[in-house]
Amino acid sequence: MMKQKGKEGMIQEINIEADEWAEAVLLLQFRSYAVEARLIGFPDLPPLQDTVATLQQCGERFYGYIKQGQLAGAISYERAEKTVHICRLMVDPGFFRQGIASALIEFVCHQERNANEIIVMTGSANIPALRLYMNVTVSAKSNK
Repeated sequence: MMKQKGKEGMIQEINIEADEWAEAVLLLQFRSYAVEARLIGFPDLPPLQDTVATLQQCGERFYGYIKQGQLAGAISYERAEKTVHICRLMVDPGFFRQGIASALIEFVCHQERNANEIIVMTGSANIPALRLYMNVTVSAKSNK
């Protein structure tokens, strides 16, 4: 298992095939993406439709940010040749504005430093996410 110290937490690889981890990620995902859904006015965001099974079968690589003994944030991505696509970035609302999302993105950028491109997508009305992505070395694409 790969681990790296974050600013005040630990980033570790998540075995999404393990039911316990998949359930923890799913709960985190629902809490985090519910906030985004309200921000952009789109209650049917695809991450809010996931199940433990769909997470376990998605084929993405997951890392979690552990803080105060709990899963405070997570990121998942896929890599195709020299391109990394960040599929999910989520932070528990109780841990917002603590640098967790930035730490997770920086971690993936470091892990995949030989990639030519790192891509992430978000809704054009998700101003906090757009600001975050503009502050890191990621090619941000907005879904309208």
